[in-house]
Amino acid sequence: MLAAAFTALRWPELLPSNFSPVYATFLCAGALAAGSGAWILPCLFMLVSDLTINVFYYQPLGFSTFGWYMPFNYGLGMLLVCWGRRLTADAHTATLILSGMLGGVAFFAATNGLTWMMDSGYPKSFAGLVQAFTTGKPGYPPTWIFFRNAAAGGAVFTALIVLAVRWKKAGSGQRFVPIQGVW
Repeated sequence: MLAAAFTALRWPELLPSNFSPVYATFLCAGALAAGSGAWILPCLFMLVSDLTINVFYYQPLGFSTFGWYMPFNYGLGMLLVCWGRRLTADAHTATLILSGMLGGVAFFAATNGLTWMMDSGYPKSFAGLVQAFTTGKPGYPPTWIFFRNAAAGGAVFTALIVLAVRWKKAGSGQRFVPIQGVW
């Protein structure tokens, strides 16, 4: 059920582009889940959603099911899990939310930097790099919108996850501890 919700929240055109639960899911898995679930669950959610969206949305538009960028995105996700591990479940809520926002910003910066390097539509100069991070390519929305949405999505989804987990723990009368298994 969580994988289906994760996929639905990533579905193209449902939410603004880059306003995504991805950054928060990886970060919160690192901070809140114990054991190997912190590594496996977000990757499994992402794989299920990537394949579903690619097969049912992008493949009919002529795109491949597997993109060259996918391993890079999963690697970035693993870095967010590492970041969450350093924060731990006892981190202040505001620290986790700010980290979720910064995780979205970091994901944006890394993927836009890679796009600038790989996309022949961008000049390989400082001006081309600035273009990749601000206005983007002509005919497409400006990339600063994706920056804004990545930051906002990281913060909002991290807040939702952290507050839901803490609310559930508080309701059960338990001290907040890392969650075992699926959260």
